[in-house]
Amino acid sequence: MALAISRIDPATGRVDPKGTNVLIPKENAGIGDLVYKNGANIRIIGRGTANATSITIGNVTYTLYGVIYGFVAGMAMVAAPGETSAYWAASGVSCTVGPEYGGNTPLMRNGRKHTYAQMNTAQNANYIKGGSSAPVTLASAYQATSLTGDSDFNALAASSDIKNKYGSWTEYIRQTLRVNGAPGTPFGAAYTDNGNVVKVHEFGRWMTRKVYTTLTPANFPAIKYCYEYGEGGGVWWLPSMFELAELMIDEHLTLVRQNAGIITDVNPGSNRWSCVRSSSGYAWYYGYTGLSSGYGFSDYQFTVRPVTLLKLV
Repeated sequence: MALAISRIDPATGRVDPKGTNVLIPKENAGIGDLVYKNGANIRIIGRGTANATSITIGNVTYTLYGVIYGFVAGMAMVAAPGETSAYWAASGVSCTVGPEYGGNTPLMRNGRKHTYAQMNTAQNANYIKGGSSAPVTLASAYQATSLTGDSDFNALAASSDIKNKYGSWTEYIRQTLRVNGAPGTPFGAAYTDNGNVVKVHEFGRWMTRKVYTTLTPANFPAIKYCYEYGEGGGVWWLPSMFELAELMIDEHLTLVRQNAGIITDVNPGSNRWSCVRSSSGYAWYYGYTGLSSGYGFSDYQFTVRPVTLLKLV
């Protein structure tokens, strides 16, 4: 039976089909699509069309495995359907495994480095505004202009260079304050381990495995949860800041969240741990403001969502 097509999305060129559990050829998988598995067999279900965590195709039952949130090195970046809350480490426990990326190391598109680099534009634009009602305004060190919030931007003359370039406060934030995953920053984390280069997209898996296998796993709840998730054995891991940035960027998150109800919703207002350390007692995280930051291992139980990489074809 032919697939009923509602429209072609002009932004992505993808078909928006009518129907339930719409099967997508693996080679056409996109961000937001769901991965179902039966052993080594993989099926892709179009975003927003799944109606159950277990579906039957051709008399074979497939179980929900995860949601695609990006692509790197020819592989799909897959986030787990669920999440938990956990401390990075138990109280008083330190960690010296892997590199450290201290404060003021994230590099933004405006060429500035700061502890707070922008990861989710919508969340960030709502948080950083000018005026008396604003929870936060921009510090001068955070950007290359004197703007401190949307009130400053809106007050600019219509003919001003900045207004002409960006059009709106939200667009200004998106184009200038987004993180740049440069080497030597939490978002470009890589490492050389006994002469072997750990690439940026391999760092999360490497770091999670290294902590779990060389230290006491029970002392590191977030890493333990991810390492033991699903099949276990480190198939899943605590995401790096590079991976969190891919998941939380607005364009990706909007597609992933079309599956709310089938997966646990990825809430941009939740603080989320990464596996990247900023010191022996602090780790980087994605914050509810849409910004990056670092916090003590046992200060708070932040949201923990395992991720993996999957070769689809």
